[in-house]
Amino acid sequence: LRPNPNAPYILAGGAPRLIPRATAEDAAHAGPCDPEVLSVEEIAGDTNGVFRSVKLAFLNRGAVPCRLGGYPAVALLDSQGQRIGNISTQRISSRQVLAEFGKQIPPGARGPSPAVTLMPHQVAAFQVVWTTGAECSRVAGIQITAPGSRRTFGITQPMKICTGQIQVTELRLDEGDV
Repeated sequence: LRPNPNAPYILAGGAPRLIPRATAEDAAHAGPCDPEVLSVEEIAGDTNGVFRSVKLAFLNRGAVPCRLGGYPAVALLDSQGQRIGNISTQRISSRQVLAEFGKQIPPGARGPSPAVTLMPHQVAAFQVVWTTGAECSRVAGIQITAPGSRRTFGITQPMKICTGQIQVTELRLDEGDV
C-alpha cells in the first residue's frame, strides 16, 4: 500500500485503475437487478388542470448491467411515515398518461416491456399520477419497491389526492418526455 498525496487515505496497489465498460454481451446475459445497487430519484413532474404526475426513476449504480421490469409497488405515507391504507393503486400504461396530459403519443410507443436492461448508470422511469384539489387527503411521501424486491425507497412528495386512487405506469427506459 502506498499513500496518495492528494487523498487522506491509502490506495491498494498504489494507483487507480479503470473498470471495463459493460458490453452488449454483458447486457444480453444480465440478471435481475440487485436492490442494493439501485436508487430512486424524482426526475420530473407535470400538471394539467386537476391532474398531477411525478416521474420517478430507478438508477443502476452497479458496475454491471441488470434487468428490471413490470410495475413498481407504491405506497403513500403520512407525515409520521405511516402507510395510508385507504388509497388504491391502478396500473396503467405510459400511453394513458400522455393522453391524460394532452400530449402527443410518440410514434412507435409500445405497451409495457416485460423487462428493461439497465446498463451501469442508466435509469428505468415510471410515473405516479393522481387527481388533486383543495379539500383532498394529504400525503407526505411515497414508498417505492422495485418489482421482484422487498427493499423500499422513500421519496418526500407532498401531494393532495382527491379520488382515493393513484395510477402507476410500467417501468421503461427513460426516453426523456414519457
